[in-house]
Amino acid sequence: MVFEDLRGFLEHLRGMGDVLTVQEEVDRKFELSAVLRQVATGEGPVVVFENIRGFSGIRVVGNVLGSRRRVTEALGSPGGELLETFISRRNRPIEPTILDSGPVKEVVLTGGIDLHRLLPAPVFHEKDAGPYLTAGIAIARDPETGQQSMGIHRVAIKGKDRLGIFLANPPLAHYLARAEKLGRPLDIAIALGVDPLLMLASIVKHTPGDPDKFVVAGGLRGEAVKLVPGESVKVNVPAFAEIVLEGQILPGLREAEGPFGESTGHYFINDSPVIQVTAVTHRRNPLLQVVLPWAMEPDLLLSLGSGSEVYAGLKALAPKVKDLALVPGTCTFHAVVAVEEGASRGEVRRIINLALNLDRRMKQVTVVDDDVDIHDFREVAWAVATRFQADRDTLILTGLDSYVIDPSVQPGGATAKLGLDATKKQRGDTADSYEKIRVPGYARVRAEAILASTLRQSQN
Repeated sequence: MVFEDLRGFLEHLRGMGDVLTVQEEVDRKFELSAVLRQVATGEGPVVVFENIRGFSGIRVVGNVLGSRRRVTEALGSPGGELLETFISRRNRPIEPTILDSGPVKEVVLTGGIDLHRLLPAPVFHEKDAGPYLTAGIAIARDPETGQQSMGIHRVAIKGKDRLGIFLANPPLAHYLARAEKLGRPLDIAIALGVDPLLMLASIVKHTPGDPDKFVVAGGLRGEAVKLVPGESVKVNVPAFAEIVLEGQILPGLREAEGPFGESTGHYFINDSPVIQVTAVTHRRNPLLQVVLPWAMEPDLLLSLGSGSEVYAGLKALAPKVKDLALVPGTCTFHAVVAVEEGASRGEVRRIINLALNLDRRMKQVTVVDDDVDIHDFREVAWAVATRFQADRDTLILTGLDSYVIDPSVQPGGATAKLGLDATKKQRGDTADSYEKIRVPGYARVRAEAILASTLRQSQN
C-alpha cells in the first residue's frame, strides 16, 4: 500500500489501534515532549495532540515512525526484513512528477509571517535555547549542477521570519558551500509532515553523483513522488506536505544556534547558517510533525539510513554477514552484526575493522552468531556475557575520524573505536558448550495459539 501523505498513513494506523489522540490542552514548552517521552520507547503508539496551548487550527503529531512495526507497515516489508527491503527498493529509482498545485498550497502566506504564532514548535528540554523543528526535510538545489535533493536537518526558530539550520551532512552542506563560493544566497524549503517513505528517503546517505533523494523516495514507494513549484524559491516541494517554509540561506552568515538536546542525549551548540523566510504554505488544519530527540524514532530512521549503507558495504565485502542493527540510544555509534555460525576468528576481526571504517560515526561493533536475535538487546547482552572474553576478543582502533556531535571528542580531534567478538565455535571448544537453550518449534506455535485464545476470551 502506498500512502500519498501523512494523513493517509495515520488513518491506516488508526485502523490498527496504533494512534493515541490527546484532547487535553498541552503546553508546547516541555509538556509535549514529556508526553512523547512516556511513549517513545519500544512499541509505543503515534501521538496526535489536538489542543496546543496558545494555538488553534493546527495539531502536532509525534512518534510516527517510532516502532519497527510502523516502519514495516510503511515499507510493506515482508517478514519485517527492513534492511533488505529498504536496500532493494531504494535501488529502483523513479523520477518525481511535477504538478501545478497541490494540497500544500491551500493556504499561502508571503507577508506578515510570524513563525512563533504560526507553529507550535516544541521546546523539548530544560536547557534548549528555544523552539525547534526536528522533522523538517530541507530541500535545495546544487547551484552548479541544478540537481535538487533533501535531508533532515534540525531547525531553530530564531525570530518571526528567521531560522537557524544545522548543516553538517551532504548534500545540502555541499550546496551551501558552493553557493557561498559564488557569493549567492541558497534557496531552501523546509517540508513538515510528509508521507513515511519520503521521510525515510530523506535520511539516505548521499555521495557525489548519487541521484536526487526524491528519485530514491519514488523507488521506496514504487511510484513517483508528486512535487509542486515553490512560491518564492526555485525549489520543488512535496505536493502533499502539511507545511512548507520557504526562504534563503544568507551567504557567509553564521549565528549561535543552541544549546539543543541532540540525538546523542547531550546538549549541543554550534555556529550555524541562517534562513530568511520568504513564504509559508500549508494545508488547512495542518499537522506539525515532530521527532523526539534521543528516542526510538530517530534511532529507527538512522538505522535505515546509515545502517543500510554499512550493511550493504559489509555484505559486499564479507558474505558471511547476515544482518546488522544499530543499538537504540547510541545515535548510530554502536552496531551489532550477525554472522554465519562458524565464521573464523580472522574473518570476524576483518568484519569488525570494515564496519568501524565504513562510517565515521561508528564507534563500537559487536559481532555475534546468527542464532542471536540482534534486535533483542537482551540476547546481545547475553552473547557478550557468555561468549566473549575481554583479553582475547577485544579489538581497539585509535586515531580515526570522529563525528561532529560526539561530545566525548574534542573539536577537530580523532576518536578511538572498539570491536567485540562475541561469536562461538572458533576457539577449539565443543559446539555443545555454546548451544543456546530453546523449546521445540511446535511448542512455541502451540503456546502462541493458547495465549491468543486466552486473550480473546478475556476480552469477551
